[in-house]
Amino acid sequence: MTCNSSAEQLSCTSCVLHTQGRTQVVPGHGSSDAKIAFVGEAPGADEDREGLPFIGKAGERFNQQLEAMGIKREDCWIDNRVKCRPPNNQLRAYPDAVVKCPQLWLMPTLASIRPHVVVTLGATAGDLWFPGIKATALSQLARAVTTDYVTGIVINDGQVIRKWSYVVVGAFHPSFALRHGPFPNSVDSSIMASMARASYYSGLMELQR
Repeated sequence: MTCNSSAEQLSCTSCVLHTQGRTQVVPGHGSSDAKIAFVGEAPGADEDREGLPFIGKAGERFNQQLEAMGIKREDCWIDNRVKCRPPNNQLRAYPDAVVKCPQLWLMPTLASIRPHVVVTLGATAGDLWFPGIKATALSQLARAVTTDYVTGIVINDGQVIRKWSYVVVGAFHPSFALRHGPFPNSVDSSIMASMARASYYSGLMELQR
């Protein structure tokens, strides 16, 4: 297990959320060799207190879903679009954080891990790859993405840049399943279907590499 907790990230003041009562920055957490990454919206109260993503009630439901699908949490990368808890969990009031935070931290972190599949949990995370798509439609979507990443290798005074290809799978946020009653309900089933698609695409990507 590893935690992407650079001193620069943990002391980030790039958006207004650092003035809004956060206890701490909540970095991504999981395996640096993860084949599947899950990306949510922002930390809640439990995450803000403990400094780890998805450990509150929604995180407990998320763990149930992973277990039911035979996916080990410790083999995945777990992260959020925004690293600091917004007051009252109302992220829409802080559009600067929604824009700046993933550019600074999430996307570079994913590029360093280079998972086969990224699963977006909820519309806020999904909007990074599926702009303007609502959660219900998002839960049925997947798309292939190819992007550049800096390898850290320097040749002739220049950074070597390579391609990273991955699949993005949309899903509901586990908190939405909580609002629909005990596990398993129809929303749980939808999220687990997205997890199944992620596992399938991860296997295909592994064969292609």
